[in-house]
Amino acid sequence: MDGGSGHCLCGDIRYRFEGAPNWQVHCHCESCRRATASPFTSFLGVGKDRFRWTGKVPATHASSPGVARSFCPRCGTPMAYESAARAQEIDLYAATLDAPAAFRPERHVHWNEHLPWIALADGLPVQYTPRRLTGDEPMEPILNLVRAAFAYMDGVVDPPSSVHRLTGDGIARAAREGEVWVLEEADRPLACLFLTPEPDRLYIGKLAVAESLRRRGLARQLLAHAEARAKALGLPVLEMRSRVELTGNHVAFEAMGFARTGTTAHEGFDRPTSVTFAKPVGP
Repeated sequence: MDGGSGHCLCGDIRYRFEGAPNWQVHCHCESCRRATASPFTSFLGVGKDRFRWTGKVPATHASSPGVARSFCPRCGTPMAYESAARAQEIDLYAATLDAPAAFRPERHVHWNEHLPWIALADGLPVQYTPRRLTGDEPMEPILNLVRAAFAYMDGVVDPPSSVHRLTGDGIARAAREGEVWVLEEADRPLACLFLTPEPDRLYIGKLAVAESLRRRGLARQLLAHAEARAKALGLPVLEMRSRVELTGNHVAFEAMGFARTGTTAHEGFDRPTSVTFAKPVGP
């Protein structure tokens, strides 16, 4: 799609944009469902410098803090979504395009909120919204997820993984003193990530993905969220460690932009037992 135009049901509200959309997605969040009375919403994002209203100016509704939704005051058609967090961009509803067949969705977002009776087989990747734990939730499901995800290390790494000493109370403490984020679906944890803010870096620990869901990009989604958290906290570097024996993990981390910065040894060992990886956080 190289530019486009669209209009509401009655034709009073019209728009035009130049160039290709910044992104094109299906959104499954509850607020978009209720705003459009549809099971999910198809959006495309366009820079405001390439967009203009060409008909009447739509009405707006502040649906939540920092969010404005535009609609036609005559026929009620939803037209656009704007967020203070992305002030230079406007999100348009794909179904309002004059040529909606040109829409090319790239992924499903907020998939953790999708309705259980939606069954899609389009093959598009799905993106979940991480939820931060408060420390008051039942921690047994998270503990089981981490233990199962780290079980492959048994008999491979020396000394044994610290996951054997992890408890539900320990996870709750990590959530209260640092940050624990989880990707979930139907209240079932799929992946999790522990974050510890330090003076000059954000340390990543216990990155765990359910074995049945590996190679679906969940680890990348959590690491992208970690980078967003580092930016929000004003920390310039992400850091993580991996055992020296887990060379496959080393390759994966390097493919995601991390670089080796050193090694460390566990107490009582005269050889390196862990490799440290770091990634600068962009502006």
